[in-house]
Amino acid sequence: MERSRMNLPKGPDTLCFDKDEFMKEDFDVDHFVSDCRKHVQLEELRGDLELYYKLLKIAMVELINKDYADFVNLSTNLVGMDKALNQLSVPLGQLREVLSLRSSVSEGIRAVDERMCKQEDIRKKKVIVEQIVESHPDGLKIMYANKLLELVPHHCRLLREVTGGAISSFRSSFDYCYGLSWMPPDSYVDVLTPSISECGSIQRWDV
Repeated sequence: MERSRMNLPKGPDTLCFDKDEFMKEDFDVDHFVSDCRKHVQLEELRGDLELYYKLLKIAMVELINKDYADFVNLSTNLVGMDKALNQLSVPLGQLREVLSLRSSVSEGIRAVDERMCKQEDIRKKKVIVEQIVESHPDGLKIMYANKLLELVPHHCRLLREVTGGAISSFRSSFDYCYGLSWMPPDSYVDVLTPSISECGSIQRWDV
């Protein structure tokens, strides 16, 4: 289903989108952006949207100026008011369509900006990761170890804190947690039970 037809600004032939898409009743910004990204980069899409947005603003001003005199004189021309109103209904309807179209284009620009910000954030994080890996021999291992510890259940993290002193190096700590993370629950409970019992015995002797 499409909105009532009106003469939209044509725009240059180099636009990466079909301007008639904005006139569809079921127009969806996310779908529009995703479809355009199959053909062009976000930067080019944003540039074309801004260009067409400027054309819409110019068209709106021209439309208002075209019938401005009739609109101002409407209150004094009581005779034939119905005819004058009918004459104004068409341009006013077109103005409403232009405003609605401007809103759709603005949403498209905002959606593109959001995606560009996300891409920039991912790029910055990628640079940080590369710097960590290049500056520290075990940088990648440290990152993986921290992520694995987040996935280990709470009771296993408590055990790690209790028995942490018994692990002499980062490699053994990493391998220990990595192995636990891949074990099914029944298996790592069997593995950890001796350590838990040993810790309990140490605490009783301390008392």
